Amino acid sequence: MQWTYLLSLLAVIGCLLLVDYRYKLAFFYDWHRAAITLTVGVIIFSIWDAIGIKLGIFFSGQSSYMSGIYLGPEYPPEELLFLFLLCFCSLLIARKVSA
Repeated sequence: MQWTYLLSLLAVIGCLLLVDYRYKLAFFYDWHRAAITLTVGVIIFSIWDAIGIKLGIFFSGQSSYMSGIYLGPEYPPEELLFLFLLCFCSLLIARKVSA
């Protein structure tokens, strides 16, 4: 149960990759642009998180579903995957709407 959230995030990202493959929206349309877009998005949200953590606004809740690993103070790897998922989902929606 300890890795449930992390594995769930990976499973959902995998499903989104299948949607991307089917409709050729992001990585399977132009992998270079998609990688840059997602990297920039994740960096911006990570900076936002770092500021929120520093100000004491954001904190990591304790749950038996989380991995228990931290990349920094109050910053588990699940947060990084969630930010990627958020940006990837937004990118797929934006690409589908504009297509």
